[in-house]
Amino acid sequence: MSKHKPKLQPFKLLQRSLVTAGLALLAACSVSAPQALAPVLPDKIVVSHPVPSTPTRFDLPTGTSLVGRFWVSPQPQHIVLAVHGFNDYSKAFEPLAQHLVAELQATVYAYDQRGFGANPQPGIWPGTKTLLADLRHIAAQLRERHPGLPLTVVGESMGGALVLLAASEAPGLAADQLILKAPAVWGASSMPWYQRLSLYTMNLVAPDMSFTGRGLPSLGIRPTDDIEVARDFSRDPLFIKATRVGSLAGVTELMGRAQTQTALPPQRTLVLYGLRDRIIPPQPVCDWFTHLNTAVPQPGKTDVVVYPEGWHLLTRQLRTREPLQDMARWLQNTPLDHRQSTAQAQQVVCKGL
Repeated sequence: MSKHKPKLQPFKLLQRSLVTAGLALLAACSVSAPQALAPVLPDKIVVSHPVPSTPTRFDLPTGTSLVGRFWVSPQPQHIVLAVHGFNDYSKAFEPLAQHLVAELQATVYAYDQRGFGANPQPGIWPGTKTLLADLRHIAAQLRERHPGLPLTVVGESMGGALVLLAASEAPGLAADQLILKAPAVWGASSMPWYQRLSLYTMNLVAPDMSFTGRGLPSLGIRPTDDIEVARDFSRDPLFIKATRVGSLAGVTELMGRAQTQTALPPQRTLVLYGLRDRIIPPQPVCDWFTHLNTAVPQPGKTDVVVYPEGWHLLTRQLRTREPLQDMARWLQNTPLDHRQSTAQAQQVVCKGL
């Protein structure tokens, strides 16, 4: 008597394909601490008098509000708005905020994006249009609250893609300077066909299905080499650890729009990227730089720094000193010796592929 295959096998094959296709954003959701890595000597900046963050809320035109926090300088010289990455929240900017407050007398704001952190319905993708509107409104609020002070918007990973779109597309973004830290520019065009098909199909048939990404650290896909940071992710109840297929589809659409953006932001912009990044791996970043350098005349306002040993979370890895100092110096208009153009960065990122 022949054995019949289970009816759900095709569905399970699609599920397996999606998991193994390399959607590395799930690695940031892993609840497991990374396996032991080759010993690396930490090189961090420890602020002698850290400033506690103050909880706040940002009111929106819809009548709702978003949870946030800020690190205040008594006599601020700079205002910084920080936009977190996928499944993360405003706590992500603690190391950066402490450094900018101490070095630049900056007041730093960060908020939990809609659908993330301590806001209602965490894990439910709110839509790129909504996220862009929230960012633009909060930036405009801070511009009005601190007239005459330079406003810098820092975006990490998904937040970097969002800042790029908000500034490059009409109606623009109320900011003087931008920092895109490991921007999530990994659209479907840079994914294998089977990965695109799996995501599309699973989003149609099971958008509410969730994945944790538990197995990805064993494949060497992790956001940081700092085990303590990874452990904090696993213990933090506000860090989203199970990602819905619908949210993966949503963030992929956002990343694709950022990757194919045909105009660089009009603001002075700094892009930071680490070659050890496997959350947003070098191939899509290479594709992004190639697209920019092919399609857009470079206005000369975008600086790039590529760190050969940098991980995805550049300010939450074992060696944070250089990225933190680079950001502070750049905000002070101090020349960076290792600054590159987008054309030079393209050569460096694409070289090892």
